[in-house]
Amino acid sequence: MNIKADLKQNFNEILKQYKTKDTVLFQLKYKNMLHINLSEKYPYLEDNSLNEDYVKECTEKAMEVYKIMEFSNNLLIVYDDIYGNHGLKEREFIESILENTTQYDNYKLKWKYPDDEDTYICNRYIYQVDEIDIKNLFREIVLSDIGGKLDLVSSIFIMDIDNGYIFHLYDDRGLILYAKKEEDLLSLWEKFYDDVFTGCENFKIKVKDLYWINKSKDDPNDLCLHGDIVVIIGGEELSYIGATVSASALRMLKTLTEDHLPTEGEQMLPCCGHTMIANKTLDEVDIIGCNDGIDWTVLHDDGIIKLITESGNTAFLYYLQYKKEVMSFANIVENYYKESTIKTIPEDEFERNGYIAFWNEWNRRMGYNKIF
Repeated sequence: MNIKADLKQNFNEILKQYKTKDTVLFQLKYKNMLHINLSEKYPYLEDNSLNEDYVKECTEKAMEVYKIMEFSNNLLIVYDDIYGNHGLKEREFIESILENTTQYDNYKLKWKYPDDEDTYICNRYIYQVDEIDIKNLFREIVLSDIGGKLDLVSSIFIMDIDNGYIFHLYDDRGLILYAKKEEDLLSLWEKFYDDVFTGCENFKIKVKDLYWINKSKDDPNDLCLHGDIVVIIGGEELSYIGATVSASALRMLKTLTEDHLPTEGEQMLPCCGHTMIANKTLDEVDIIGCNDGIDWTVLHDDGIIKLITESGNTAFLYYLQYKKEVMSFANIVENYYKESTIKTIPEDEFERNGYIAFWNEWNRRMGYNKIF
């Protein structure tokens, strides 16, 4: 095998797409990632022997996910000997299942766990190949933590140089798939919906009722939609009667790209949103209300969303799952507007600009290419 300088360059180009530095890859997090469970079975039988049906199911599901993503024949295989303590047999096995290896590199790097002062040395091997014997590779990874002869837990990463996909089967418990574009994961998420590790049970938005001012079902003069909303965060139920849900939905859409800290007059479930202040280009709006309402914190951490209620309850979920729940809520709000009488646009310039800016920002954050 030849050692070539451009191999590490290809590797670093892929890492750059995921906005991460060169560190141990099991710590990689990104907003466009899916974490898929491989089996609901138990790995051992009643006599404590290995459940081969479990091993087979885990291996075959990992192979199915890999094939659906249609990885090219321009691949990087990264083997991270995380603590630098693996024997020669792991590397010999990995090299035995690679076909037409054209480039190879090996180097060591230092790394730490978050909030840990100890430094570890990872021994990294990178191979550029055309094909992989995924059946044998995936089976050995699945076996690694349940009695296998090789230690490949959290060590193997398959990278597609052409499209930037990263496939990481970490052991029998599951795999993580990374993609640069959200749409590249949507069909896979739909197919394996019941197998995706979810945090959505920790975050739910329930719309109990929607109405216009004075609880009327239609009012062309009321620009703000109201309603009764329940939000569940980390097992805590936050219920608000008469929230301004149009302001709430836009504020949640903002949190798909921005953190949110509790702010008076800008709550996630506001009592009112009577003042809409447009920017100069009418494509963004600040909605200011009174101090009544329910608020919580939204923080982004490389593909993980952290929600913290005012009482201190905390929930974590994947970005794509958080986005799905927020977008579902926003669609309900938008459809209610569409099914109601067309609004009477205010004659007052300040109010008119605020309403126009609201929908321009809404359309942009919903992904629509249109101007109000």
